[in-house]
Amino acid sequence: MIFKTTAVLFQRVELGLNIHFLSAKMRIMKRLIPCLLFIFFTNVGLAQEKKWVNPIVKNYGRILELDKVDVAPDPNMEYKILIELIHDMDAPSVANFSATNVARLINLHAVGGVKPENLHVAVVIHAKATNSVVNNDAYKKRYEFDNPYIKLYEELAEAGVELVVCGQSLSMFGNKSEEVIPQVKIATSALTAISTYQLKGYAYFKWD
Repeated sequence: MIFKTTAVLFQRVELGLNIHFLSAKMRIMKRLIPCLLFIFFTNVGLAQEKKWVNPIVKNYGRILELDKVDVAPDPNMEYKILIELIHDMDAPSVANFSATNVARLINLHAVGGVKPENLHVAVVIHAKATNSVVNNDAYKKRYEFDNPYIKLYEELAEAGVELVVCGQSLSMFGNKSEEVIPQVKIATSALTAISTYQLKGYAYFKWD
């Protein structure tokens, strides 16, 4: 009888403790829910406030238009920029980020106030990136995908970008000059093209 009474007491104590802990959890949840909702709606609001723009190259290289920055492009300067592209072609169904980043560079200068006539960009393409400049038939024969770079290069050319491919790489990778899309010029080599642009005062970037 004593053992039975003791067991009942323990059950009541355990039940009381469970109710106590459940009540404590409920109080904590009541306090947490407003905080979690505040964090959620704050993040949603911040996401909605972000303004993505494509001022020049409309379908590539979107950027954030920021309200306040401490260092910005000089709208009174003439910019001459040379980009060496040597990215791989491991994902041939999509344009490599390094290539689309050219569009970002142009849009970033534009949103900073640099006028298109004061922005001169040249891109020298060689090494593995060479295969990106061929027409759709040649590209599809090699990779079994449509060439995703053609539209990008068309828009870059429309924005005034000089697109140049290394003639040495073109031959070494088994491409023919007649397969190169019309927006891209063929250079003697990437080395001579890069040295020429640099001696003309172009700031140099290398993206792989």
